[in-house]
Amino acid sequence: MRFDASLKRTGTPLGAAAALAACAICAFPVHAQSSLEARLQKVEAQQEIGDLLVEYGHDLDTGNFIAYSNLFARDGTWTDCVPPLHQCPGGIGWAKSPAGILALMKKAIGGRARPYDPQHIRSFHLDTNFSIQVHGDHATATSKWTFFVRSEDNKLVPSLSGYYDDELVREDGKWKFLHRVALHAIPNPTSSGK
Repeated sequence: MRFDASLKRTGTPLGAAAALAACAICAFPVHAQSSLEARLQKVEAQQEIGDLLVEYGHDLDTGNFIAYSNLFARDGTWTDCVPPLHQCPGGIGWAKSPAGILALMKKAIGGRARPYDPQHIRSFHLDTNFSIQVHGDHATATSKWTFFVRSEDNKLVPSLSGYYDDELVREDGKWKFLHRVALHAIPNPTSSGK
């Protein structure tokens, strides 16, 4: 493509669009621009946290416990115990820090986990109903999870379900789990189901 010197740069559709965008930005008062920037930052944070929630499930399902544990802040905690008494009937337990969470997952799941094979998936987590509230460099989130397994006759069977209750923090420019509580709803190990 050649540039014809007889054409004015602002006379092209691209130039007109750029000039219009510049005028539109200039027309907003400073407080409206900062409000728009704040809303954009909040939306970007919600997207980053949503990506973190999805990555959590992927790393768990593929058995990548190193990547999984690195999704937690330096002082991050993970538990499937019932707060505040930290009762863990049938649960995995409680851990703090990426190293502690890695050790807990290896102890609880590592021994029975087989190497991930995308051609022969035996189970996976389906995470849904994300609700993310951002407050600066801190956030809270809730979501639901269902654990599916492959039956002997090659059918998809829901095995467990529950919900996550999260506190998150932006650490070194990345969103991380500060506290993640993973509770079972069905079956509920603390009730008879009645």
